[in-house]
Amino acid sequence: MTANCRDDGRDAATGGHRELRERLNAHAGMFYDIGRVIVEARTPYQDAELVETETFGRVLLLDGVTQVSERWEERYHESLVHPAMLAHPEPRSVLVLGGGDGGALREALRHRTVETVDFVELDPDVVAFSREHLTHVHRGSFDDPRVRFHYRDGRAFVEAAPPAYDVVIMDMTDPAGPARFLYTKEFFAAVRRSLRDERGVFSMHGESPAARPAAYACIGATLRSVFPVVSAAAAFVPMYGTLWSFRYASATVDPSVPGRDELERRVAERMDGRPSFATPAMWPSLFSPDPMLAEAEADPLGRIVTDAEPDFPDAFGL
Repeated sequence: MTANCRDDGRDAATGGHRELRERLNAHAGMFYDIGRVIVEARTPYQDAELVETETFGRVLLLDGVTQVSERWEERYHESLVHPAMLAHPEPRSVLVLGGGDGGALREALRHRTVETVDFVELDPDVVAFSREHLTHVHRGSFDDPRVRFHYRDGRAFVEAAPPAYDVVIMDMTDPAGPARFLYTKEFFAAVRRSLRDERGVFSMHGESPAARPAAYACIGATLRSVFPVVSAAAAFVPMYGTLWSFRYASATVDPSVPGRDELERRVAERMDGRPSFATPAMWPSLFSPDPMLAEAEADPLGRIVTDAEPDFPDAFGL
């Protein structure tokens, strides 16, 4: 889920339709036309809308900002989840932070080794909204008996958690406002303590190396200050309008290492069906040494983010 800067309006060029414009940074962004609003609701934390679009199908907006789309959402959710889950030898206990639309939860539950998933979301009304209106995203995952729901602050939950998890997946909004305290060295240290052993893997989105290189660099530097092994994958995610990155952190495990034959074996033995995007054949692309990632990693504004200095240098409009 993201929280880009939004400029929402109507324009003659769109035939009077609502046009959603989202800035990716101070100088560039994306736009798309919105048809009818299918349903809208106000939660204690935010405004939620489900809208129809020609480009993305149905789209969930929170406070007018794109969160998840019907088309191509698997490029995000599968890339976030499966490299971490397939890297672990036997992920039985999983923690999902955020992801109120249910997409990350859905993908984690496709792994047959999973016995329990603690699902932590601040806003229960977003889950209720998604359960009713985003069946094309969650696909019944909210009703899986392996899921335990916790409606509370994600950081507080992690800080109180015992070392019980094989995989921790964070599907959180961008590092702005209260959410920026889930991107600090102190929080990542708490995540590491919550992992069961040194085979545990933490997965999160890593911002866009194209649109927000300083944020990408900060996340990498902060993870490396806590975890010995940090790897990055990247894919174009249409609903976010740019190249998007994913970070995986562990004491010992690197999701980029398994070869195609080994990945094919793990998918066949452990998953319900094959991924549609993050397939073993896609591994070389996901983990390719794209020069754009190296350029972003070297951004001079990159630094270790701490609770004392939690603000990201290129969080324009967030």
